[in-house]
Amino acid sequence: MPRITAVIASENALLRDALTALLHAQPGIRLLGQATGEHEALRKAVALRPQVILLEPWSAPGSTVRTVRSLRRLAPETAVLALPGGSTRADHHALRAAGVHGYLPRHAGREALLAALGALFPAAVQGTGHVPYAALSRREREVLSGAAAAMTNQQIARGLGITTGTVKRHLHTTFRKLDAVSRLDAVAKALAAGLISAPGPARPLEPDGPSGPAAPPEPSGGAADGQWAVRAA
Repeated sequence: MPRITAVIASENALLRDALTALLHAQPGIRLLGQATGEHEALRKAVALRPQVILLEPWSAPGSTVRTVRSLRRLAPETAVLALPGGSTRADHHALRAAGVHGYLPRHAGREALLAALGALFPAAVQGTGHVPYAALSRREREVLSGAAAAMTNQQIARGLGITTGTVKRHLHTTFRKLDAVSRLDAVAKALAAGLISAPGPARPLEPDGPSGPAAPPEPSGGAADGQWAVRAA
């Protein structure tokens, strides 16, 4: 089974040590090293060529976006997963524009991190045997694909021409079918099982056909709890 190769980049020694212990305990992940600053992270990315860098936002303003841009230029094959930090929604947009492949919200824990890695590299974390998940309907796959693309419930609803309540019901059904505890967990399991594809360039979702009238879109609101961005490396 392939293994994910990773580098941890953080100014926080306690976080680096905790992540090192966590990743060493995962059979599908091989930790190549740590970086304590921007320049060291770039040097190790070029020298070690990890598949992913776990990057905690640096304390200096603007340095994290600069690091991501440099990584995309110097090591384009390396995915960048931003760890929880003091970043705001505006920072998340800037990171996505710079080329980050995913970011974890502040409340994310161990399972969310592993789910994010599983979504980026499903082949490295899935088992060799078939996982007997119940089949997802077309609409459930579309809703879950929207969640994998970091779309909010409101955005998914508008794209599919359904209500946010219907989106939530489809998500809860997928949680049950996949034995998932959150949308992050559901996305990771669906990707690993080949039930949905890794998100690529954004494209409109298919609205309901003539068999039923599309419900009017609901007013957009803030991002849904547990929003998580991830895109294909």
